[in-house]
This record gives sequence, structure tokens and C-alpha cells, in this order.
Amino acid sequence: MGQKLQQHRRFLLKAITAAMLAPRIVLGSGVTNPEVVIIGAGVAGLAAAKTLRDKGISFVLVEANFRIGGRVYTDNDIFGVPFDTHAHWMMISRKNPLIDYAKDNGFNIYRDLDKRKYFVGDREATKDELADLRGSYQAFNKKIKNSVYSGASGDDDNARTALGEDFFNSPWGYTVASDYGVWNMAENSKDWSPTDWWNSIGGDNWFCAEGYGSVVAHYGQDVPVALGTAVTEINWQGDGVKVVTSAGTINAKAAILTVSVGVLAAGHIKFTPQLPVEKQEAIDGIDMAVMNYIGLHFTDDVFNFGADTYVYQQQHDENGVGYLANLNNTNLVYGYVGGDQAKALENVSMDTAITYGLDGVKSMLGNDIEKKFIKGHATACGKIPFYEGAYSAAKPGKQPMRAVLRETLADKVFFSGEATHRTQWASVNGGLYSGRDSAVQAATYIRRIS
Repeated sequence: MGQKLQQHRRFLLKAITAAMLAPRIVLGSGVTNPEVVIIGAGVAGLAAAKTLRDKGISFVLVEANFRIGGRVYTDNDIFGVPFDTHAHWMMISRKNPLIDYAKDNGFNIYRDLDKRKYFVGDREATKDELADLRGSYQAFNKKIKNSVYSGASGDDDNARTALGEDFFNSPWGYTVASDYGVWNMAENSKDWSPTDWWNSIGGDNWFCAEGYGSVVAHYGQDVPVALGTAVTEINWQGDGVKVVTSAGTINAKAAILTVSVGVLAAGHIKFTPQLPVEKQEAIDGIDMAVMNYIGLHFTDDVFNFGADTYVYQQQHDENGVGYLANLNNTNLVYGYVGGDQAKALENVSMDTAITYGLDGVKSMLGNDIEKKFIKGHATACGKIPFYEGAYSAAKPGKQPMRAVLRETLADKVFFSGEATHRTQWASVNGGLYSGRDSAVQAATYIRRIS
């Protein structure tokens, strides 16, 4: 289906219990005076810290949560096997330094072969139906490309308009739209920008048997971090910056801000003076999309398709669940749901959300499959104040706002994180690269003013 139609699995979120074993610094009640303060110990903050350390620039890294890794986290307790509560896909292998890092440090990583099975109701799709499906994927690519190259802008720069109602009325229209929309962009078709999607890069993806969060936790294990230290205000007037935290005020020459665009939009951090209007508009223009997992653990490989197989049922709206079955032969099934339906499921009980995911499996395999069901777990990234969602997605017509978001403020406040990356937004590697880039810029600034 072409390079552009490969899955750009943009699933980000949380890190691993082992991260707490790393050495940590704790702010005292007095003032700390590093050259740079880094806000947020997700992968962008960790990469920024490592880069500054290599360049001999002093820093303090603060994190509101009580672990490192941000939106990349592997939980080993829920199911007794590694469960990435987001950021399971090690995306874009040729551009992802964490893949080589994982290989070099003994992690078991392996290529995502993109094995797929499609159902129509409770049966597998026929050869003719699959041929029709391939035509729908091709039509999707053509229509999205035409929208971008025709210069669609403003509210017209949305996937629903680009694809047209005839596409959604076709047998596989909603399935393909879900594949690249709610199960990828984590937004309904009316809410995501084809221009944003087109201006990203794809490539081969990999999995880590121990969990992606385990890799990020290992990557950051030697970085000193002040955990449980929430930033409430950044004062950037005058010389330097004053960062007010729950543990005291930090005076520094510059700041690198790596928190999610969702945190910025929610106003969890006060800026003094207020951010310029154009920066506020950029924060508003880049949405924090919601993508959640419904983990379902069974006694065996219930689909019997082998490890790491995508299973999609023909959809008739954008409320369905996509599945990644038998994760690394653990009998764990990932159900993923995004957009409006993900937000709706965050407002019901976890048991209700688990039932929603399990019912999708039963609709394909029959009710007796519940006899093999052990337990489930549903994430709710939009309810976590440290993130306020899963990853960034430009609103229709707002793709240029990414460039505005990453612009440095007053030469000394550097905006970082996946949302600021030019082509690898909504990915862990995009966050890592943006952290490195911001640190290089900050180091250059420190040397210039010293």
C-alpha cells in the first residue's frame, strides 16, 4: 500500500518501575542556581539532560510525577507480563536511536511484520472483500494526497471533508478511516488535519518484548531528576528565568520546557508575563489527542493467528476497537480506541471499558471465548494531569502551529517535546530528537551570554 500507508503507530504514554532505582536529586527549601532548568523527565527531558551533561552545562531536571519516562511506561504487575500503557510501537526504525540503544543494551526487540486479519462480522473477510479493502486503502491515500496538494486550509483541512461521504458509505470506508484516524491519529476524521498527517514520515516499526517503557527507563537511569516536583510558574521577565516548583524556586539562565501541549493548554503552569498571543494560539491549535488501550489477557492465543497480529473487524462508524493480538506470545490482546469514543470510555467505569473491548472480540469469535478470559485493564490518558492525553495532533488548518510552538521565547525558554518536532511528532523518537535539539540551542545560548 506504499510507504505513506504503512502504520505510523503514534502511541505514546508512561515509563517503568525500575526507573525509580536510578539516583535522584532532591531540591531543598533554598534556591538552586543551575545554568538550565529542564521541566519534565519524559524522553525529551532525559535527552536534553544527557546532551547538556555532554556539553558541560549545569542543569536541574524536575518532574511532577514520581517516576521518569513521561508518556512511555511499561507495567509488569497488571498482567504479569510487560504491558505498555502506551508507546508500544518503536516507530520509524531508520530514525529511531532507541532501537539501536535497546539492541546495544540487551533488550529483545524484533520487527513488526504488520500481519493483518480482517473480519466481516463473525467471519474472516473473503478474497473478494479483501480486494475491495485494498481499493479503499488506495482511495484513502489518493484523497488525502489530493486534499493536501489542492491546498485545503482552515476548517476544510480535515479528513472527513477530504475523504468525502461516498468514501464512508463504501463497505470498508469506516474501517480504513479508523485505521488511520481514531486508531492512529487518535482523532475522529472531522478533527484531524491531512496536511499534518502528510507532513510526517513513516517507516518500519519494531517491538520490544520487555516493553518500550523499559527501554526509556534504562535510557534515563543515570540522569539525576528531582521527582515529585511540580512546576507551577515560569517567570521569564528580566534576566534569566525563575521556575517556581512545589519544592522551591529555581533560578537559571534558561529553561527547556518538555511538558505535553495538553499540560500547557490546561494551564497547569503559569507564565509571567503571559505567553505571547501567537504562542497561545499555537498551543490551542495543536490538540492533545486521546488514545487508550484495553488490555485483555486470555489463557491462550484466542484468535490463533500467531504473535503480534492486527485484527480488524469491518467498521460502520468510528467508535470501534482495533486489536493487536497475542502480544509477543503472551496471550495478551491490545484493544485500542481513540478520539471521541476514547474520551467517552474515560467517563465510565473500568469494568465497562473492559467489557466494551471484550465484546468486540466476542462479536468476532463468539461468546464462548469469555471462558478463556483472565482479566482486563483499561487506560485513561486524558484523565492523567501529567499528560492530559496521549500525543499531539494538529487541528484542521493548524499544522503550521507546530513551528510556532517550537519557537524559543525571549532567547531563553525553549519549547520541546514530540509536539514540536517537524516530522516525527506523536512519537517517542520525535520527543527524543526535540529534547536533544533544544539542549543544543540552550547550550549555545549559555555560552553566548557567559
